[in-house]
Parts: sequence; C-alpha cells; structure tokens
Amino acid sequence: MTESFNQVFSDIESKLKHVKVLNLTTADGFPLFTQCIDGFDIETDKLSAVTSSLTALSKAAAKQLLTSQFESTCIETDKGLLYMIQTNYQDKQCILSMLSGDKPNLAQIRYFMNKLAKYIETATLSADK
Repeated sequence: MTESFNQVFSDIESKLKHVKVLNLTTADGFPLFTQCIDGFDIETDKLSAVTSSLTALSKAAAKQLLTSQFESTCIETDKGLLYMIQTNYQDKQCILSMLSGDKPNLAQIRYFMNKLAKYIETATLSADK
C-alpha cells in the first residue's frame, strides 16, 4: 500500500512539538515535498537550495576536516532550528530537513528525523494527498 508524504509527515508533526516545516529535496536542490504548518509560509525553492548547499558543505567538512562520514547538520537560532539529514528516496540521494519553532528538543528531533529518514529509504510514498 502506498502511503502519502502528507500522512507520514503529519505523523511526525504529531510527535514533535513546534515543527514548522518538513521538507524533502534532492541532493542537488530540487524540492520533492514540503509541508508547512498552517499560517507559516516559506519559499520551497529557497529552502531546498539552502539545505542542499549546507549539506554539501557539511559533508565536505566532515570528510576533509574530521575524516568522518556526515550524519546531520543543525543550525540553532534564538527562534528555533534547522535540522538536515541525508537520506535516499527512490534510489536518489536526498536531504530531509525540518524547521522548528521555539523551544526545540534537539534529542527528540534527531531521533524522529533519523527514524523518518530510514523509513523514507524503504517506503513506497506518494506526493498525492
């Protein structure tokens, strides 16, 4: 049975408080799916381009400076955070990202984003609502 991105992302939103946006984009910056909470608007193309670029830089830094493999990138601000993790969708490298609002719980975000990234790699998902 095919599950929609909306269903999967809504399930994560119910578990993670203060989620504003969940986004899946290709590694080269093309948006695949974006879901925003009601009342929050973001330019999907800009978010995809930024997460793609930041992930590429993070991967290079991990490899060159830390001689290690990239796992995730987190940007913390006074109004929330942007969390990015690499995944695969339909055999293509992708970036799963989340924007949170106030009072984010980084450990909880990391747990659910890792779980969602692994699910996306194996699930049959549809962009249909």
